[in-house]
Amino acid sequence: MKELSAKQKKFVHEWLIDLCGTRAAIRAGYSEKSAAQTASRLMKDPAVREYRDALLKEDVLAIEILESV
Repeated sequence: MKELSAKQKKFVHEWLIDLCGTRAAIRAGYSEKSAAQTASRLMKDPAVREYRDALLKEDVLAIEILESV
């Protein structure tokens, strides 16, 4: 997996808040004017998707652990 920039990682973390790419891009520091296009491009990037999937997997595992307690 290629190394993501801090801004790309921030985008993924922000996307996990409300699953809205446009708002996530803006909160991550990308231009408001092109936020929708930027979000679309980022979500097509295999490295960004891999990072997103890894974070989602961590969240699911954490929920499963909490439910088993």
